Amino acid sequence: MRTVKLSQSAWLNIYNDIARTYPHSVLLIRSKMRRVLGFTSRTHRIIKLSGYDEQIHLDFFSETKYTMFILKYSEHL
Repeated sequence: MRTVKLSQSAWLNIYNDIARTYPHSVLLIRSKMRRVLGFTSRTHRIIKLSGYDEQIHLDFFSETKYTMFILKYSEHL
């Protein structure tokens, strides 16, 4: 399983593109997200002295869909 770590702003750009391309249920239902997009998302908060920073982790279950994701969204990574 591969994991891609994204900033909150990068994930927002990718999320908006996915929302325009696929039905809303793909982003709302984890099993459908995994089946259609090949990944599931997790949110992590990293504690800092001035507050916290959020990172989004995308866990990929398909090597092919991972490669397509990297090719399509490489400008956001």
